[in-house]
Amino acid sequence: MDDVSVIDEMKVWRLINAWGYARDNSEWGMLADCFCRDATINISWIHAPATEFVARSKEMTAKRKPGTHLKHVFASPLVRVEANRAFSVCHCSLESRDEIDGHAVDLQVWFRFFDLLRKEGDGNWRAYRRTAVYEKDRIDLVDPRDIRADLFTNMDLSGFVPTTQYLSWYLVRMGFKPRTDIVSVYSEDEKRLKREGDAWLRGEDV
Repeated sequence: MDDVSVIDEMKVWRLINAWGYARDNSEWGMLADCFCRDATINISWIHAPATEFVARSKEMTAKRKPGTHLKHVFASPLVRVEANRAFSVCHCSLESRDEIDGHAVDLQVWFRFFDLLRKEGDGNWRAYRRTAVYEKDRIDLVDPRDIRADLFTNMDLSGFVPTTQYLSWYLVRMGFKPRTDIVSVYSEDEKRLKREGDAWLRGEDV
């Protein structure tokens, strides 16, 4: 591996961290600059151009209630670079705090981002296509004392994808419609993403 490839890998790693920081801290200009102009994103609640994702993320944040909290935590990505293209796979966890009927709850979602990236004319790396592959999720009470026995009795998880059932339930409570065609771990769609990553590095259209 030459020095140029190592530098490019580090730039991609920095881009991934910038995406998480910008999304969690309402830095919308920074978030938009993480994407190519023709980029798309495919996650639990949206599959659309990145421009639409940024706009709707801004709307979602504006509706956030006081006391709630959201954070994306990234592990070190595996980055492969070929000329002006890169393919990255990165573990991520979504940590969210909210409340249900006055009780604080923590939502955790584990997934990986499969990113196709491109070095553009200004020399900066940006995401061309970002896809989340979901593994599992959970929801927990922060303080289990004095809890109503029927708090979760009416939690209907039917119709939700098993790898995102609690996340989907949470999105419905927020007024969003969760998607049912997300990519789950160990699926044929995940295998396809890996093949497309290889094709992208060979310079093919995907």
